[in-house]
Amino acid sequence: MTEGLKKNVHVFESDVRENAGYRYTTGASFSSVAANRRITEETLRLIPAGSRTLLDAGCGDGTYANDIKLARPELEITGLDPAAAAIEAAGRRYPGVSFSTGDLLRPETLPARRFDIVVLRGVLHHLSDPGAAVRNCARLSDALVIIEPNGNNPVLKVIEKVSRYHREHEERSFAPGRLLGWCREAGLEPAAPVFIGFVPFFFPDVPARIIAFFQPFLEKMPLLGRFLGAQTVIFCRRPRV
Repeated sequence: MTEGLKKNVHVFESDVRENAGYRYTTGASFSSVAANRRITEETLRLIPAGSRTLLDAGCGDGTYANDIKLARPELEITGLDPAAAAIEAAGRRYPGVSFSTGDLLRPETLPARRFDIVVLRGVLHHLSDPGAAVRNCARLSDALVIIEPNGNNPVLKVIEKVSRYHREHEERSFAPGRLLGWCREAGLEPAAPVFIGFVPFFFPDVPARIIAFFQPFLEKMPLLGRFLGAQTVIFCRRPRV
């Protein structure tokens, strides 16, 4: 089930066995909690009104899928991930969401149905062929939400090189232009990227709380967000004929 994935899938499997979930969701520090909360807020904002079915593609330990379910209980949510240990843990903890194993780079393992929307939250940078993953998800839905670390952020580039966690999990970030290009290659029309959040994951508690306090003001400065924001968010959909 791990064909096409980088070796980090085994590291995530170890995280689940040792921590009963991923390190940034289960027993997470303030910085990870704050960063995740902001991403969830933006995800919920982008789910079109009237949506009934949602696929969380690369759902990990299920925390994010469950957060959406709690906020939007009317949605039928399916979580998909290649890490079998994560899917097993998710199924035990969140019975309100359907979970299954599947590899975004192997279409034969994907659901044989379509969804109103697919969410790709922090997934593409874990894959060996992100463009193919976007194309495969575009076959499952006419609308995608893509959330990725902001590749414009020079601080993030340094963190990716010096942080042990980021190296072990092969974390990387893409320039927004590459994300937009993958959307267009998949036949989708992307909206302009939005840059959100300033609190890094796994950041010391005190400075993380200070940044979180000022974050709403910082997000109102477009240029600052473009180059120092933590996440790039793109909503794309198939053009109407």
